[in-house]
Amino acid sequence: MTIAFFDVDGTLLSGFSGYFTTLELIRRKIIKKRRLPLALLYKVLASFYTGNVRKMYEVAIADMAGSRLEDISNIAREIFERYLKPRIFREALEEIELHKKKGNEVILISSGPTMAVKTIEEFVGAHRSFSIGPVVENNILQARLAEPFVYRQGKVMAARAEAEKKGLTLEGCFFYADGHHDIPLLSAVGNPRAVNPDRRLKREASKQGWPILSFKTLLGSL
Repeated sequence: MTIAFFDVDGTLLSGFSGYFTTLELIRRKIIKKRRLPLALLYKVLASFYTGNVRKMYEVAIADMAGSRLEDISNIAREIFERYLKPRIFREALEEIELHKKKGNEVILISSGPTMAVKTIEEFVGAHRSFSIGPVVENNILQARLAEPFVYRQGKVMAARAEAEKKGLTLEGCFFYADGHHDIPLLSAVGNPRAVNPDRRLKREASKQGWPILSFKTLLGSL
């Protein structure tokens, strides 16, 4: 048994879960309208944004603080059904099922928002997920981020801790990802998989001899 870690945005689904989530929360007046640039940052995060990702999330969760977890979870399920589910790659689901048949654990590890990633975790039947979101106390969202902060090296730390907890090493694990921000974890695992890689990741994958996968077929396609 080993662990197959999967990134979400661009890897399991086409597009950015945070983009659709932020737009819907703005529409429902949970996040302030002036936060619209946050949605745009989510949309370009994997390819272009190199700024303070933690600060970006701190701004978003400040608006959400005080919301009930149940209410946010219900909204997340609506977002999933309307925007995210049709964008999931069929090939990604096939890879996940292959790992399950081999007895491997499937864990999502994403810099996307927790409220979105949890719905995807449930749908694909992953064993657990790591993502970015607020601390929850007594079912109320707080104005501070939960740890670990899974971005760049934060993903490596979370994945290594999870592997060690199960008596494994990252050298025996898989990681599927599409963006250059995930090169640290791709370099740490023994079985990296570059999925629909951006230009920088494609260059690194070719240099290192990592397998490059192409996921194209969406659940919502005819």
